[in-house]
Amino acid sequence: MESIHKEVSLYGIEHHQGVIDTIIRELRIEACAFDVKLILVEAVMNAHYHGNQSDSAKPIMIRYSVRNRCLNIQVEDCGEGFKQLIFPDEIKNEHLLDEGGRGLYLIRCLSDNVKMIQNTIHINKTLTYP
Repeated sequence: MESIHKEVSLYGIEHHQGVIDTIIRELRIEACAFDVKLILVEAVMNAHYHGNQSDSAKPIMIRYSVRNRCLNIQVEDCGEGFKQLIFPDEIKNEHLLDEGGRGLYLIRCLSDNVKMIQNTIHINKTLTYP
């Protein structure tokens, strides 16, 4: 697989599904689409609601690259960032249906490595497909 490096700006979440579908097609990773789509949806929603405070005039930058089956994603918002963001290892049964908190957990579960640096979430995932 050739190396691909791209960046896209997204304003609000009205067209986020189409942008994510385009990223998956461009990277030719349809076989891994479920995991990658869920990771991106959760990261973009988190950026929009928490980082950009639901302000659709503020951009969300999605940078992505793939090389040797290693997918690297960065989702950057306009927020101030977090000094120490916790990506939970588990969610207790009594919190499974809570409105918030599952997104970071899902990103962590579906990724090899995830960290927040200032206002940008950095995600690495090894792509496994036939």
